[in-house]
Amino acid sequence: MQDSTSFNARLARGGRKYRIYIRGSDLYFIELGGVDQKASILMDLFGPCGALIREIWKRWAERKAAAALQRAESQDPEQLVRENKNSFLVCVCEIREAAIEPPARLALFGQRAGQWNFTRADGGKMQFEFESTEDMKTALSLLPPLLGATLQVNVEWDEPNKRFQGKKTPAFA
Repeated sequence: MQDSTSFNARLARGGRKYRIYIRGSDLYFIELGGVDQKASILMDLFGPCGALIREIWKRWAERKAAAALQRAESQDPEQLVRENKNSFLVCVCEIREAAIEPPARLALFGQRAGQWNFTRADGGKMQFEFESTEDMKTALSLLPPLLGATLQVNVEWDEPNKRFQGKKTPAFA
């Protein structure tokens, strides 16, 4: 069962999957694992043998991520950040600008529900992708009150297609 103050997102570059917890004015990014997408593409070059290895590796990574998620749900995020070198903490005051965007038109690594991009005060840029509409809906309910005017929400729900899309600009008469 998912905590109501957390959601999952995948780092756009690198493929690491994170569980993001909101505690006060802090965002805890707890690494759950994931398949390196670049290595996955390289495996395709080895034909059927590479595809078999990629599938085995993908299933192993999914089991590992599920175990990491179960462990993350039972522990304090502050403790988990200290245990994993790829987990990190971002204070809301460090986020200079942020946006929730529709999914990229060209999806190289599978279908995504949308994107969350933000720039830290030090100029570092982070780009995360939501794999499911549930995670994106949770993020859309949690992030706007937390980030306020810093966050631009550039998506809307498309009920007939059951997915998020870019906001339509009003036509001027």
